[in-house]
Amino acid sequence: METLRGRDLLSIADLSRAEAEYLLDLAAQMKIGKVAPRCPKVLGLLFQKASTRTRVSLTVAMYQLGGQVIDLDPQSTQVGRGEPLPDTARVLDRYLDAIAIRTYGQVELQLFADYARIPVINALTDREHPCQILADLLTLRESFGTLAGLTLCYIGDGNNVAHSLLLGCALLGVNIRVASPPQFAPLPDIVAQARY
Repeated sequence: METLRGRDLLSIADLSRAEAEYLLDLAAQMKIGKVAPRCPKVLGLLFQKASTRTRVSLTVAMYQLGGQVIDLDPQSTQVGRGEPLPDTARVLDRYLDAIAIRTYGQVELQLFADYARIPVINALTDREHPCQILADLLTLRESFGTLAGLTLCYIGDGNNVAHSLLLGCALLGVNIRVASPPQFAPLPDIVAQARY
């Protein structure tokens, strides 16, 4: 789908319903071997927060697609020494085809994306975790055959996963119910965006 080429994925809300469905279809086809990988690209991983599953899944996916991965450990790059994000974005933009960033603030991710011309993928921020939710929605679709009309119940903190679930479910026609303690409820602007 040409509309996805070269775009950032900072939020699940960055996708249209057709684009999200296309990504789920493509992932399902690749998973069963009906679509051949064709991605001689280089993905940078800039993880300021620890990760096992997201780091490994992105790395394995890139290798299976025929691409390469460069792990940009903040402690062994200028990022760890306080280099401004716009400078880092401009430098990495020259070498990488895409970058997946796992950081604390969504604002940092957005700032990086503002200065990089390559696609920036949100590998987790305190606000959202769109890659996780795309994988979760694919699993639901594989299990139930469709997403439209399903009802999903999420019990826990109104955190980044809850936020991306709210947006992803609204996008793809899944009813979602969130049960969180009042002091840990999802952010009101995310709830409003999901309802819109």
